[in-house]
Amino acid sequence: MSYNLAFWAGGDDLDPDNVYTRLNDEQPVDGVDVVDQDRVLRAFAGDLKGWTWDGQFLRPPGTDPEGTPAYDVSIGEQLVEFIGYRFQREQANEIIGAMHSLGYRLYDPQIGERFD
Repeated sequence: MSYNLAFWAGGDDLDPDNVYTRLNDEQPVDGVDVVDQDRVLRAFAGDLKGWTWDGQFLRPPGTDPEGTPAYDVSIGEQLVEFIGYRFQREQANEIIGAMHSLGYRLYDPQIGERFD
């Protein structure tokens, strides 16, 4: 079973369900900031100590390089999304913290809520 964590900056006054749908369809959304991919990757290295990144999957320390827990990461123009497989809450919280430090707010598409 997987769980999605979606992040974007800006667009705070917009309907988050609509924003998420449009960003997933790769439609630009006015008021949502462009993702700085280099900055996101630096956050992986700086804020997620011991995690590995192979260009697609982000894995917490101690994970088998071919196994789980793992996060399939998509870095788009305005959206960064993590699809987590067999992860623990603490690991998700580390990702949320790293993205929050960049000014990205979490949107949880499973419950349709965006968090501060």
